[in-house]
Amino acid sequence: MKISVWPICFIITSCGVYNSRFDCPPGRGIGCAPVNEILDMIIEREEGEDLFITDPGTALLLRQQEQKTVAHHKKKLRLVKEDSGELVFMEDREEG
Repeated sequence: MKISVWPICFIITSCGVYNSRFDCPPGRGIGCAPVNEILDMIIEREEGEDLFITDPGTALLLRQQEQKTVAHHKKKLRLVKEDSGELVFMEDREEG
């Protein structure tokens, strides 16, 4: 019976690779909550990273502020015929 050494070496060395010590402690989390409450805590932003706010009041205010910002910078496209006869989309910014 021929036994390969490589699988045994792999198994022995793979146990030593895992680091059980972490640089930072795990987060506190929010405990058990319905999915709709968790979705209400996520603030999707147009620019930058999305936010996760555990306080419902703060999350609501930030969501409303983000919606106003997005509505203020809403883009409008229109189809324009250039002098060459080519049709192109032009971008207008709506203010308001």
